[in-house]
Amino acid sequence: MKYRYNELTKRLLNEGYTAEHYPDYVTIQDWKKDLDNFYGGFSYQPWWIYKQTFRTPCGLQVQGLHAMSSMSFRGLDWTYENDLACIHCPYKRTDCEKRHPYLREGSGVLKDWCNVHLTGEPYSYEGSVEELRKIREDEIHQQKLSFILQKNGRACEKLMRYDPSEDCWKMEYDPADCARFRCSGFCPMKGRELEQKRGNVFYDLKITGRDYSKDGTLFEGERFTRITKGIRALAYPVSLDICKAYSRLCKDEINWRVYNQYHRELFFAEYHSRDFSVEVLNIRAEQRESRDLLQDLEEIRAGITICHASDQEKQEIQEKRERRTRARKIKLKRLEKKILDKGYENLPPHSIDRVHADKWLGEERLKELDRLREQRLREEQDKPVQLSLFGDKE
Repeated sequence: MKYRYNELTKRLLNEGYTAEHYPDYVTIQDWKKDLDNFYGGFSYQPWWIYKQTFRTPCGLQVQGLHAMSSMSFRGLDWTYENDLACIHCPYKRTDCEKRHPYLREGSGVLKDWCNVHLTGEPYSYEGSVEELRKIREDEIHQQKLSFILQKNGRACEKLMRYDPSEDCWKMEYDPADCARFRCSGFCPMKGRELEQKRGNVFYDLKITGRDYSKDGTLFEGERFTRITKGIRALAYPVSLDICKAYSRLCKDEINWRVYNQYHRELFFAEYHSRDFSVEVLNIRAEQRESRDLLQDLEEIRAGITICHASDQEKQEIQEKRERRTRARKIKLKRLEKKILDKGYENLPPHSIDRVHADKWLGEERLKELDRLREQRLREEQDKPVQLSLFGDKE
């Protein structure tokens, strides 16, 4: 036997049930319907176990729907079938001596877990885990309202979080979250409406290093300095108030993003003495990208390569459009050749070629291709056949 039976399977086998005959509240999850399976034999039907009543060691009832199963810890399977389902202690106690000894030794996420066992009792909401959780949720909600009142209403619910370890609400203002949420309208943090004009956060990226691809040539050891200007920090435009706060408070996020982008080059520069460095410059909030042509000319005269991110994006879009156009022409030419060889009416009704022909080629073009095909067939039929003076040798 490859797997060990769970307690449910042992009990049912002792009662005389088999893999072919078993109660309707259990099932065999293995596709072979073999009891020697990963789940330890029989498993409870979800519709049945979720309606059952469980009880904690301290006497609280809890519905099976709110119990956790399918955990393995310390060589035990903490499942419904082994009568070892678990819940989070509603009292958040970590020193309870009534819990299973293995759970008392647990740490991290298991420090407040409690084992429950299945009972045949009718469920009562009063004095249950669900009631205690509802009371606790109401208390946390009241703490939230009190926290907002303490801040005189200047507390944004999107940026608030509850800290269960300290049992209090905290305000973690981060303009990056405001940008991700695309906040607009009234801002409780500022106590006024956000500016309706939208913009973005732009920054320049300066890259300095040595071009190692030229090693072994006359230009070996040549260094370069390149500045890419007008890089967008946000994926989409937001209120200028958010942009200004982001440019002032979220510089570390931009630096972290750049570091992740060039982490390979920076690693070799730090640990293998490679000549490479990046620097974020001129973080600013603007409604649209501004350019200083005089400064660009001065930097170009100083030997610095200057490029703008918006120009690069436009060039990439144009190149992508041209690639698609070339690919479309090639596909169209191949399709027309196939129609000339086989004929439009000979294409399968729902084939991809038939669909593309209906989509890409107009009715006039299809008629023209049909005329060209008929003309080619007539030319082949009218083509003189050269006779041989000698008969075919067998």
